[in-house]
Amino acid sequence: MSLCSFSQNSMNVFLLNHWDGEWVDTNNAGIKYNEVWGFVQDNKEYAVIGSVNGAHIFELTSDDLLIEIDFVPGNFQGHVVHRDFHDLDGYLYAVSDQSPSTLQVIDLHYLPDSVHIVYDSDSMINTAHNIFIDNSSQLLYACGPPGAPGLSVFSISNPIDPILVYDYNMFYVHDIYVRNDSAYLNCGNDGLWIYDFTNESAPVNIGSLTSYSEQGYNHSGWLSEDGRTYIMADETAGKKLKVVDVSDISDINVHSVFGTEWWAETLPHNVMFFDDIAYISYYNDGLQIYDIRDPKNPKQIGYYDSFSGINDKLFQGVWGVYAQLPSGKILISDRSTGLYVLSFSVPPDINGGHGIYPNPASDNAWFYQEHIVNTPYEVQIISSEGKLIDVLVGQNDHLEIDLSNYSAGVYFYKYINATTKEVNIGKFIRIK
Repeated sequence: MSLCSFSQNSMNVFLLNHWDGEWVDTNNAGIKYNEVWGFVQDNKEYAVIGSVNGAHIFELTSDDLLIEIDFVPGNFQGHVVHRDFHDLDGYLYAVSDQSPSTLQVIDLHYLPDSVHIVYDSDSMINTAHNIFIDNSSQLLYACGPPGAPGLSVFSISNPIDPILVYDYNMFYVHDIYVRNDSAYLNCGNDGLWIYDFTNESAPVNIGSLTSYSEQGYNHSGWLSEDGRTYIMADETAGKKLKVVDVSDISDINVHSVFGTEWWAETLPHNVMFFDDIAYISYYNDGLQIYDIRDPKNPKQIGYYDSFSGINDKLFQGVWGVYAQLPSGKILISDRSTGLYVLSFSVPPDINGGHGIYPNPASDNAWFYQEHIVNTPYEVQIISSEGKLIDVLVGQNDHLEIDLSNYSAGVYFYKYINATTKEVNIGKFIRIK
């Protein structure tokens, strides 16, 4: 591939498997799928993807097979563009934001054979846009439905008998992240609000962020493990994601903003954030992965775009992402083409210079070249005899290299920047 024709649908992210139900919804403009979630039951990994008709549950095998185990019909089917899922202690909770619908509780203890619906009722929830479970308190938080104020909180200490403990109707809550009774509320045009639910029947507002750079429709977010950094996505075309400093709830600030540049129509949807790496599902721009180890300087380190059509309208392509499986596999859902299972390795934390890491290397390594902005480049791999072995293309600082087919020995690399014409040369060793 020549530098002038740089174009590809992935960088440092690899497809392991893909499922599409191969049926067409004639009433939904080609939209068939929505949310994706993952869970572990009896040491096996599973994926669930929502469709217009219900929830499809798959086993993810160690050899990367994708086996559909069961299907749970939704109470409402047809023009359904959003379902949501969360699990706790062997039970999967499912909602829809199109009515008439229900809260479903699905018993996972019969896997890998099947799943069983043990609760299916609209007495507690008819419609909800999103749900989130705080494992520490066994509380389920339900947001929405769209356009209606409200946040309902349920005790699920008995998983098949949810009990309403709080109804909040001050303003619209679109999505929520909760840990140890601290709830981060994404409230659309009203910004970010943080509440303490230690007393679940009388929550206390402990912080807010209602004016900030690149402000749009506050849609979703995720908190770092140390509780100091919050990644926030505004679902507004052209708006960036925010790296938010929440170490002092009384003085919340935006560290930096980041996001893709490819299309005016792109907008972030959902985000997960672990080990300082942010995984974002982007309409029209696929899965985007950013390194937030330096919160003031986020770096794109990978992407995978499942949508190959023309980016002429909003809300196409990737809807959701799940990046919390023990194996490291990443799940994404494409609105029209279904479930994707991906692999990704987090690159080493390198600052400055260029080179191959580690060096010596065995089967896998990373090329690193620092860039001020992303720019297309190629890396030529040359044997010690001067023979061109491989040509790799990249556009961000990190580029993963598969060395498994290289013989042991000494190699040289030649980096050529397509924009600046900068050339860098170095040496590395491949060992068995």
